[in-house]
Amino acid sequence: MRGDPKGSVSRAPRKGRGPKGKGRGAGGPAATPTARPASTEPDAALPLRLLGLAAILAAALVATLPTLRYQFLNWDDSVYVLDNPWIRSWSWENLSHIFTKPYFSNFLPLHLLSYSVDYSLWGLKPFGYHLQQVVLNALNALLCFAVVRRLLGSAWVAVLAGLFFALHPSHVEAVAWISSRKEILSTTFLLLSVIFYLQARTGRTLRLVPYAASIVAFALGLLSKLSVITVPLFFLLVDALAAKQPRWDGKFWREALVNKIPYAATGLVALRLNMGAQVTAQAAYAHDPLQYLMVKGHAVWKYLALLAGLRANSPDYDTPALAASFLPIVLNLAGLLILPAIVWIAVRRAYRSLALGAGWIFAMLLPVLVFPLVTYMAERYLYAPSLGFCWVLGAGIVALGGRAPAGGTRVAAIAGIALIPLTLFAYRTTVYNPVWAESETLWTYAMGRSKDYRVYANLAQVRITQKRYEEAERLLKLSVKVENVTSYRSLAALYYDTQRYPEAMTAIEKASEILARKGNDPMEQAELYYTRGAIYWVVSQPEKALEAWETALQYNPRHGQAREWVEVARAKASKKP
Repeated sequence: MRGDPKGSVSRAPRKGRGPKGKGRGAGGPAATPTARPASTEPDAALPLRLLGLAAILAAALVATLPTLRYQFLNWDDSVYVLDNPWIRSWSWENLSHIFTKPYFSNFLPLHLLSYSVDYSLWGLKPFGYHLQQVVLNALNALLCFAVVRRLLGSAWVAVLAGLFFALHPSHVEAVAWISSRKEILSTTFLLLSVIFYLQARTGRTLRLVPYAASIVAFALGLLSKLSVITVPLFFLLVDALAAKQPRWDGKFWREALVNKIPYAATGLVALRLNMGAQVTAQAAYAHDPLQYLMVKGHAVWKYLALLAGLRANSPDYDTPALAASFLPIVLNLAGLLILPAIVWIAVRRAYRSLALGAGWIFAMLLPVLVFPLVTYMAERYLYAPSLGFCWVLGAGIVALGGRAPAGGTRVAAIAGIALIPLTLFAYRTTVYNPVWAESETLWTYAMGRSKDYRVYANLAQVRITQKRYEEAERLLKLSVKVENVTSYRSLAALYYDTQRYPEAMTAIEKASEILARKGNDPMEQAELYYTRGAIYWVVSQPEKALEAWETALQYNPRHGQAREWVEVARAKASKKP
């Protein structure tokens, strides 16, 4: 790109070095409250900026187009898409249910609505669902450019950040897995909220229209996934780094906090709607404060390694067993402090890009660190946080390459350095992508990396469909070592298929006992009663079968198979003399 990509955005000028020696320079933390800090780098010409955007778009598409051939997975895809009755029409009943009722332990209506769009266009063809994932991911990569360009004032850093985001291997799970649509969709609204907020901050007061647009985009993000709730913390950091008055001044904090009230109010409403529906972790660590903090700190170190491309990818992570001795306690708790510490040091040293990048990662990871989720850590949780790492890496490369002589040599130096992480990310993404092509490849790969009961149970379901019953039973008996409904329900299905009906009924009874202890799930109850009815039917107890299927419909009135068999059972009963 034209101009001098010197990389001065990575460190803001210190006091007294700005224009006419009055305070900090325009790009520094104490600059006037403009949305885009000035840079010593001349602005890139429009055609070259468009070339950068084209490169980002091409990288995002090349990295994700193979997923268009992938199938639905037996990991939540049936719940969200294949067996979801609420996405199959735009009826008032369906829309009312989507926007007023939690679904699958979440209240995320826009997430479900996106599947309604897919179903309207493609039915149950996986291609169309993957296509929306690919398009949204490419859009997010372009929005990354816009956020970084406005935030740091450097087209060079923005292009690199967009390219790193487009190719990052930690995004494979979010893009290739249809049920992870909420990560991608919420990030789209999140980035729009940031862009509008930065546009609103172009003067001493917030401009009303972009400010309102930011709040609306934030609300839409919350309706896609709750984790965007912490972005106002990042806005506070942006305000602090652009504050004209001292950041410790009471007037600054009053003004900064007051304009976050609409975000806080919206977030609290969304939190309240989700808290009653979400499932918290049942693992022992979730009930021990020290172990909980250690496990979450341990996860942060793993997340940072994944961001740097230093760790192999995995669809599932086992909760670590951490010794409560001095060194493990210190090292793991340090994981919780590392990102805030980087922000503090970077602010003190006037490294704007680093302060904002570390602050973004911390703010976007905070929900998964605070809330005791069933999954201890997952790569999809890095989808939005990774942008902060991408722009820090881009700013560092521009700064390092900026030491080369101006002109073509400097451009070549930046391109050459950037090629190293780009090649690493592209390679890891290319290798990891095919793992998510179908359920068998996914769980076969995961078997070598995790002892989680869900890995065994999901691979067992694949084996059942392949009629490899002996192997499926072995896997399910491994998975029931951790008490769970899914594995016993799968055992019941296996025993049913192999005509071992008493064992099938025993497995159903065990699943029902577990469900009663862990909390009632209407969808799960419907499946259990449907399977119970099927067993009664084949052992010639049609009255009990009809009763079970009718109970299934009470729990889930949209259960198509139960409704069909209720009609069959009633028709048979009516023909009796």
